[in-house]
Amino acid sequence: MPSTWIPMRKPSVALLLDSAPRTWTSQEDIHLRLCETLCAQGIKLTLVFADQIRADLADRFRESGAAIEIANYGEGPFRFLKRLLAIVTEHDISLIHVCFFDYFSAVPWLARLSGAKHILYEQLNSGELTATSWKKQLIQLRGAIATQPAVKVIAISRFVKEELIKCGVPAGKIIVRRLGVDTNRFFPDSAARKEWATKLNIGPEEIIVSTVSVLRPFKNPQTIVQACGLLAKRSVPFKLLVAGDGAMLSDLQKLAVDVGVTDRIHWLGYCADPKSLLQTSDIFVLASTGEAFGLVLAEAMACGVPVVGSRSGAIPEIVKDGITGLLAPPRDEVSFADAIERLARNESLRKEMGTNSLARVRERFTVGKTAQETIRIYESLWS
Repeated sequence: MPSTWIPMRKPSVALLLDSAPRTWTSQEDIHLRLCETLCAQGIKLTLVFADQIRADLADRFRESGAAIEIANYGEGPFRFLKRLLAIVTEHDISLIHVCFFDYFSAVPWLARLSGAKHILYEQLNSGELTATSWKKQLIQLRGAIATQPAVKVIAISRFVKEELIKCGVPAGKIIVRRLGVDTNRFFPDSAARKEWATKLNIGPEEIIVSTVSVLRPFKNPQTIVQACGLLAKRSVPFKLLVAGDGAMLSDLQKLAVDVGVTDRIHWLGYCADPKSLLQTSDIFVLASTGEAFGLVLAEAMACGVPVVGSRSGAIPEIVKDGITGLLAPPRDEVSFADAIERLARNESLRKEMGTNSLARVRERFTVGKTAQETIRIYESLWS
């Protein structure tokens, strides 16, 4: 991306990440695009992970021009600060972009103490503030203090911005910059459906419904299973493919027995690369509440798949109700079943919404757009 700002000395950026990826994801697509774009401008990016990452992932980042370092906040703030001081000195870091840490952690302060001139904090965590009275006031005080060193705070959705304000972060500090997917990686592919249908013995008349998420309470996967029980009673031909692992798995499998859909659900476990699963889907479902963004929604939409999602969190910002999919009240299995059934029984509507989904992602939610907007934020701090 061409830049209108030319510094006397090219600055260096450190992106602090609180974990090491176990596989390549759309988040890594964004980081790679940042690496490539900054490097093209002569600006060095250092990725700081909590642990060692897989060699093939590290190679891709290094080939793009990035440096890779390790600093684990989980080992304690003093050891983290000592390591951060060494990284800032070695790479001459002037801007630290704090990513995937809780807004109330000490990381922004430690980043400031490391000597970096500019601190940028990004909030990607899901959740809703439910505290009231004095507890809410304490949270607001903690939020204001914890983010004070950050000159700007990136919210990945309007929903996240609203939650940050509730948690005490000054509204004037917050910039909304959404996430994106690589549309050269996620795209429609009809061949994928044939492959999965053969592997899982799915009939041509059956609608393939999928969901991809960590099986945690705020994701509400039980709502999807309960909706499947209703769909089975309504004689809707479908198979549900569940990609994800987590503490709720055994309870969900028991629930599937209770509602009589054990033969309708395939439990796929953790899915390292969900691309082909999304491409094979007729409908994608996500029942989260308080979702910060829902990157998998954009991935599914990039594959030309209509979405059924909760009218909660940032999901309505990604899914345009009635255009790219259908929204249902949170934790309402009847409404979810109604929405899935409506799409399942109307092929032309599925195709129309799938086409609209692809267009919406290419217009609003690409890695290129995310990288460009991130670099504009960097430049606003340097200028």
